[in-house]
Amino acid sequence: MSDRELTGQGEADADEPVICPVCGAAFDSVSVHDEGLMVNMRDNDRYQRVCLEPVSDDGVACIRFFHHTHEQAGSDQAGSAGGRIP
Repeated sequence: MSDRELTGQGEADADEPVICPVCGAAFDSVSVHDEGLMVNMRDNDRYQRVCLEPVSDDGVACIRFFHHTHEQAGSDQAGSAGGRIP
């Protein structure tokens, strides 16, 4: 199985959430990963936050990433809410 990204383009999957199950906010896209990955949200112009949810896809352990834009995360600039990370 390869990593894949679901952007809401095309058919809706009944198993896919409409809002992020981790934080309850809207999200821009979802990606599902079943092998190594790296995440660097610092200095990211597009996404403010990524929430992670463990899932199983046909018995294979995966991690589902919910990609939140700065607007969806409640921030119009890079960094974390409350300024904990510049």
